[in-house]
Amino acid sequence: MRFGRKPVRTAGLILLLAAVALLTLSCASQNSNPKAGTVTDRTPVLARNPDIAGGVLENGMSYFILRNSEPKNRIFLRLAVKAGSTLEDDDQKGVAHFVEHMAFNGTEHFAKNELVDYFESIGMAFGPEVNAYTSFDETVYMLEIPADDQEILEKSLLVLKDWASALSFEQEELDKERGVIIEEWRLGRGANGRVMDKQIPFIFGGSRYAERLPIGDPEIIKTVSRDRVIDFYKKWYRPELMSVTLVGDTDTDMLKTAITASLGTIPAQKDRTNRDYFPASTRKDPAVLVYRDPELPYTTVQILEQHHAVPTTTEGLLKDALVNSIASAVYNNRINEITLGGNTDLLAAGLGVQRMINPQQVSFLALVPAPGKYETGLSIALTELERLEKFGITSAELEREKTNLLQSVKQAWLDREKQHSANLAGAIVQEYLYRDTAISLQDRYDLFNRLVPTITLEEITKKIDEWFTGRGTLLMVTAPENASDIPSDADLLALWQNWTPTGPVESYAEENLDRPLFPEQAKAVPGTIEYEESLPFPGAFKWKLSNGATVIGYPTDFKANEIIMSAWSKGGISLVSDAEFPSAAIATSYSQMSGMNGFTAAQLQKILAGKTVSAGPWLDEAYEGLWGSSSVEDLETLFQIATLYFIEPGFTPEAWQNLYAQLETVASSRTSDPGEVFADLKIKLLYGGNLRRSNLTEELVDAMNPATSEKTYRERFAGAGDFTFVFVGSFNKDQLRSYSETYLAALPAGNTNEEARPSNIAFPKGITSDTLFMGIDPQSRVYACFGGNTDISPEDYELFDALVSLLDIKLRETVREAMSGSYGVQVGGNLVGYPEETYELFIEFGCEPGREDELFSAVLSVIEEIKTSEIASTDIDKVRENYRRSREEGLRNNNWWLSQIVTKDMQELPLETINDGERIPALITADKLGTLAREYLNTANYVKAILKPAKQ
Repeated sequence: MRFGRKPVRTAGLILLLAAVALLTLSCASQNSNPKAGTVTDRTPVLARNPDIAGGVLENGMSYFILRNSEPKNRIFLRLAVKAGSTLEDDDQKGVAHFVEHMAFNGTEHFAKNELVDYFESIGMAFGPEVNAYTSFDETVYMLEIPADDQEILEKSLLVLKDWASALSFEQEELDKERGVIIEEWRLGRGANGRVMDKQIPFIFGGSRYAERLPIGDPEIIKTVSRDRVIDFYKKWYRPELMSVTLVGDTDTDMLKTAITASLGTIPAQKDRTNRDYFPASTRKDPAVLVYRDPELPYTTVQILEQHHAVPTTTEGLLKDALVNSIASAVYNNRINEITLGGNTDLLAAGLGVQRMINPQQVSFLALVPAPGKYETGLSIALTELERLEKFGITSAELEREKTNLLQSVKQAWLDREKQHSANLAGAIVQEYLYRDTAISLQDRYDLFNRLVPTITLEEITKKIDEWFTGRGTLLMVTAPENASDIPSDADLLALWQNWTPTGPVESYAEENLDRPLFPEQAKAVPGTIEYEESLPFPGAFKWKLSNGATVIGYPTDFKANEIIMSAWSKGGISLVSDAEFPSAAIATSYSQMSGMNGFTAAQLQKILAGKTVSAGPWLDEAYEGLWGSSSVEDLETLFQIATLYFIEPGFTPEAWQNLYAQLETVASSRTSDPGEVFADLKIKLLYGGNLRRSNLTEELVDAMNPATSEKTYRERFAGAGDFTFVFVGSFNKDQLRSYSETYLAALPAGNTNEEARPSNIAFPKGITSDTLFMGIDPQSRVYACFGGNTDISPEDYELFDALVSLLDIKLRETVREAMSGSYGVQVGGNLVGYPEETYELFIEFGCEPGREDELFSAVLSVIEEIKTSEIASTDIDKVRENYRRSREEGLRNNNWWLSQIVTKDMQELPLETINDGERIPALITADKLGTLAREYLNTANYVKAILKPAKQ
């Protein structure tokens, strides 16, 4: 977590590790009744979306087609294969995943890396638009392509056909790809990888799933023969075990014809098969697993109970899922209320139901106790579960959650013409693989409105009783090696199974919140709009308000019911002293966790039930601001919340206790994590240990003070006179005018002439480098950053991303493909034009220990080649086309427009340049990118950090 330049956000951060084992096994899907597998459901069967055209080709392959217009001029293709790692023989562990990799390394019609080259040439990036994944029971290939070229469609279907039936498995490419897969395996090591090594066999012990992780056995990957890889491919890549899905902005009949002409020509297998799915083991007796590791940052606890997974195929099962959702949300809200209320023994907790693998789902309770507070943290979480089991939920809680569900489906329904094709394609693949019916949004809307009102308190109570038999059947604890508060396994088992509350458990008491969020007396005298200026987009405008604030509005029809906002002003925490900096850096987190206008954050959640609105403040080095979004009907609430963040922010001691406890835990635990210590090394090399660029440390937390934090916030948000508010979306201009005058223009002006102070932190001269030896697993990382002060031209702002894109392509070709040196090379950076003109461009990759220097030398060679040699026209074409296609999607996206307007306005660049779609491709030339590389990639001036395993 970078501490200096960006706001620190801790909500939800600490629970990440607690859920990692659940979330990384397969696609998450909240299912229906955990015990419904023993019940015959006789409610009406859910109907598949009638707009989905489908069938079975003569060779046995299933196909699904759906016309959808968002994003415009795009088609999303999916090839789903019902073959994953559970089908591997003992000597093939990892081969299912190996086959997936080989699909991008040579087919009948695309030699070696020509396939990736082709998609890059049409503007589709490897990773975001061209990708695949392998799981226990399936492999799915994914493409996104333009819809305006029939040749592209035909060629893309040829790719799917080759993937399904004509991989080359050339020995040279296969041997090179071994290294890439090993690097992917290496990327997943560390403490989390070791946790998974213990937890997966514990959860799935005795079943195929316990011994067939999709990443495989690295020793087998290194040595498995070409014949054994081909054996898996020939045995399981069968048309009757595959489906092709096409969703996008084009004619359905044409797609059906194209599919038949391409994939329909794959020969049918002589003997068709319906593959068997392996059963999942289910533990009946309580069992405990404790895993300690020197690199784990803090203690996590997970209580699980396994259930047979039942696909959501009937109205009754859908209603079960809704009941689960309500009950889980109530528990999580109550825990949130406790932690935000100042209890620091439990840092975070969450409860729910989730499918883990195809045949199994679990009820889970995950929690993070404060360091040294295992028993009390666990007791708090179990007490709330006991309260839920004993008394159920209140009528008010039920009505709030019903309202939230109905509001969420209403918002989706209002935007029913704007559904994203990728989501629709995902639902179709989910039905094919997991049998969850892909219903239409109209049916979902109708079903929610019919089923949700019928949900009763009794049904909620019954559902809660089904989650756990007693206290659950699996208890998993992960802890730092030196944690002293974790009992022995036998004591843990007894504590868990025989737990009783420390005092009487009473029913949940509702609060009296019968007062408005924004009372009439809070309204000031409305201001006025002094003048209006038209902007160079249809209907866009700029208003100057009477208090000095600026409002920019761009009405769009990209979504029928979405309005997004961004507000900013100059200053930021550059204006505070070094002594105030630690407290100032968390000022907006403190305010947001405290609530506003006398309401706590938990109370606000209740008050805003049924509304589609969210907003919050942010604070970085040079700016302060607000973010927000709302539906059309809740736009006034968005204005009210934004106003209250100026005039009635909350700063409660309970919120400070919670925030401080979270930060203290994160800071004290970071030193055990090699990745975090490596991040500290980077910061030290770049900024010389300057306080304002520091990551979170115990010293910084010790220096935090609530009064200073509140003071900073109130100073930064004392007035709105120097703020610019940008609104993009489906707003009505007259309504926006009224709210802007009533709320924003009525705010105090404050200091309207603030400017951020330059940091004067110079990028180090020459080559600065250091190596960190830390970590148990054979993992190395290499980081390099180029940076400094410079004069940034408007053209540089436009071309910097193109240079990053070019580097990304060339380093993938060299480090990953040619050298098998890394799973992937990350390239990024930014130009900062205010309050001083600086730049940073970084390159980072993981690799095998011992190859750091070799691979970094290759990186420098690529950079020198870009700087000194003529950049190939094919590479320039790729960068140009990627820009064009990305812009094409952005032009129909509210977030893209908001980002463009805010960025250009902050940079004081003409907004009309956003409209000129041909200007930047014309700027992307070999000469200009070479010049840019020479300016921003000085190989005699950079910072390099290397992480190597601890010396043995």
